[in-house]
Amino acid sequence: MHVAFFSDQHPATLGGLQVSVGLQRDFLEALGHIGTVCAPDSKRQPSPQYSRPHDVLLRSKQVGEQSLHLAGKLTDRATDAGFAQRPPVDIVHIEADIWGAWNGYRFARRHGLPLVHTVHTNIEDGLPAVVPFPRAMFRLMYVAHQRYMETDRVRDMASYVQAFAQAADAVIVPTAHFAQRLGAYGVDRELHVIPTGVDDRRIDAATREQRLPRLRPVLVWPGRISKEKRLDEAIQAFAASGIDAELHIYGAGRELRHCVALSESLGVSDRVVFCGTVSHCAMLAAMRQADVVVQSSLGYETQGLTVYEAVSVGTPVLVRDQAIARDLPSGWCHGVADTSVEAFAAALRRLEGRILAGEPLAVGPAPTQFRQSKLTARIIGVYEQALADHQGSSRAPSGTVRP
Repeated sequence: MHVAFFSDQHPATLGGLQVSVGLQRDFLEALGHIGTVCAPDSKRQPSPQYSRPHDVLLRSKQVGEQSLHLAGKLTDRATDAGFAQRPPVDIVHIEADIWGAWNGYRFARRHGLPLVHTVHTNIEDGLPAVVPFPRAMFRLMYVAHQRYMETDRVRDMASYVQAFAQAADAVIVPTAHFAQRLGAYGVDRELHVIPTGVDDRRIDAATREQRLPRLRPVLVWPGRISKEKRLDEAIQAFAASGIDAELHIYGAGRELRHCVALSESLGVSDRVVFCGTVSHCAMLAAMRQADVVVQSSLGYETQGLTVYEAVSVGTPVLVRDQAIARDLPSGWCHGVADTSVEAFAAALRRLEGRILAGEPLAVGPAPTQFRQSKLTARIIGVYEQALADHQGSSRAPSGTVRP
């Protein structure tokens, strides 16, 4: 089976979606399938392990950390020319929300191919976090969506999402709570809930490492340092907690300077360590050595890739967002009483007390449910059903969510 993945971002750039696409392709290829990614080109390629020389890369404009382009006839021709150099495509898998999705739907229609769409992103909350003038951007998106998808008038996020869902042969979402959000947008068809996976090989390598002794507890915060991730509130809670621990921060982004200055102003810069951007393997190793991995965002994440990785390497997590917490094994996830910084600080104090008392913070063996090998088998099942439905011009019953 040859799967054509369409993405909004180059596969060698940083991001949870790029990791997800890279892992899916790796594990499909291990089973003898073929994967080709169609995406914008990029001047920045810090994660080359997820790209291939034969990927179909489209000319784009670099804006900050993002590469973007539009759809249309010129892009259609470039896409077709790229795939003409590859084996015939059997199925299109959209791993995108904007321009990559438009291109993928148009490609599938031109060639009469079945299409699976993984809806990853909470665009309504996510887009304002990464672009200036979000209201104007939304208006432009809706106009472009209507044009490139050749659909009825798109006036809001509900009609935007509905246009995708109505045109796909199958829709995948990463969590049950995001499926509920799509339902609130009026998407009333079957949704396959399949989380973003973790790399079995790297998880196994990380878990073989023995934990090293330390003078005091170590908390790890991994991710993009941007406003919606609320690292500043994690630092505030860490300072307010008064715990004798270290907070190691991995990542970079627009809020980095602000967070460094905040740690200095709160008097905790000697125990808040900014480690910068590291390789995926180094990140997993840091999670493995931590006492707790912390996620500080609220209402933004559609899934919890970093906390999935943390529990998979055997490290418990502290999660503020209760929707994310519900997707994690209860014996490995610690929550926060409410959304306040004070409650966040209290949760840190409780965990420190248990660590110092020698109490385990997790119950049972490390979870295996997020391993990509297991999830790839489920995705192939979705592909096979989509192929059958497409050939028979039928669709599974609407109004259900498949766990």
